[in-house]
Amino acid sequence: MVLRGNVSQFEVLMKRYEGMVYSQARKAFLTKEEAEDFTQDVFLKAYESLSQFRGEAQFSTWLFQIAKFHITKVNKKKSHIQADWTEDVATVPDNSKPSTVEVLDKEETHHILHSLICKLPKSYQLPIRLHYFENKPLKEIANDLNIKLGTIKSHISRGKELLRKWWSHEIEG
Repeated sequence: MVLRGNVSQFEVLMKRYEGMVYSQARKAFLTKEEAEDFTQDVFLKAYESLSQFRGEAQFSTWLFQIAKFHITKVNKKKSHIQADWTEDVATVPDNSKPSTVEVLDKEETHHILHSLICKLPKSYQLPIRLHYFENKPLKEIANDLNIKLGTIKSHISRGKELLRKWWSHEIEG
């Protein structure tokens, strides 16, 4: 069994959820290589922490929390490096600054959206992430989460409405 450290069973879980973890990593990191490394780190941490999985939540929810925690941890490290990086940008020739600004704008948009999604009630977060960032069909999400299809649709709709409201306040404010 997976909880006893069965590697082949854990590989099945990895294949099932690697897309979910990777898509979150792509939003948090600028390069594919960083996102791939991060995804591997999350699964390694999950494997090492299997004894802490109590089964009170879905495995995907538990795994997502590990990924979220490590993204936050990495971002804190990045923020310490950010001050040095900002000083280096001043010495970069002007012709490369627009692409840097574009990258930062995209990163900021992703960061704002991610933080708003994290504010959603837990019952809205995972269906929204799975549907819009993993491109999973609603029926598959309902099956995976063991929730009725109508409830999934309702959670996504309500979550989107909250996000629209919060997004407009974020942009205006």
